[in-house]
Amino acid sequence: MRSILQDLTPEFLKILNKDKIYWLEGWKEYKQNRPKIIREYEKKENLDEEKISQRLNKISRKDFDLFKQDWENNFLEVKKEIVMKLSRNAEKYQLQRGDFVVYIMGLLGLNSHYYIETYYGTVILVDSFYHFLHKKDIRETVDNAILNFITNNPVNEKKALFAKLLSQIEKYIYDNKDINKVMEKIVEILYNNVDYYNWVGFYLTDENDKNMLNLGPYLGEPTEHVKIPFGSGICGQAAATKNTFVVQDVSKESNYLSCSEKTKSEIVVPIIDKSGNVFGELDIDSHKLEPFTVDDSQFLEEIINLFVEKFL
Repeated sequence: MRSILQDLTPEFLKILNKDKIYWLEGWKEYKQNRPKIIREYEKKENLDEEKISQRLNKISRKDFDLFKQDWENNFLEVKKEIVMKLSRNAEKYQLQRGDFVVYIMGLLGLNSHYYIETYYGTVILVDSFYHFLHKKDIRETVDNAILNFITNNPVNEKKALFAKLLSQIEKYIYDNKDINKVMEKIVEILYNNVDYYNWVGFYLTDENDKNMLNLGPYLGEPTEHVKIPFGSGICGQAAATKNTFVVQDVSKESNYLSCSEKTKSEIVVPIIDKSGNVFGELDIDSHKLEPFTVDDSQFLEEIINLFVEKFL
């Protein structure tokens, strides 16, 4: 069975290492470890810094200490029960879908669970602190939350595929130090697994001419465009503006540089380093008209975010 459940509560309990007057700082540090998830959680609860501070002030250290003690004494067994039940009933819980995962996290005890949309699919976010405060059975919440999700959400095959590929790419990025090998692997994974990604490659900013792109690792038909000036074609526009470009029909684009008559559409994601400079871009051509959705943009942009975080 795929790893569908993660317990991230111990990260939350690190707040207890601080005096109560610094719990807000502890929350901010906690957020840094899971920024996308906790940011979306804060949006759902309409929480700003002042409201978070007020909520933390209402929580007693005694409650936190008892919560920690209860978690350390009991949750390992509870987690085993949940995982065993899911694995024995994989068909019932549609674990083969691949477009959702369960995160059990310590939060602010406001609601039992949430549905958070991410690049990895839907995260069913379960608040372990809420269950302690209200003496609720977290096993029942996980069960009901999964069944509610799969009943009311048809399978998103594209999102499920992207979640799987993103996990592979993320692992490869963090396990390797060679930036060129990582780019080659990203190209390989995308080209071999997404049927409408018919040309996948990187263009990289020339070290001696910061307004020129040079062809990097790629898979697909050879291209004559081994150098592209900033501003020229879709790739040049993406580099010049630092914006993702999605062209669903290249025949309607006046500034399109044709690489192959088979190409019908294109998506280009710029790679901006931490100093704001254009390192290059990820370019994808398709032989289909209008194949790209917001899922493609988010998926590819998250790959680039991971790449920048590691190397740039």
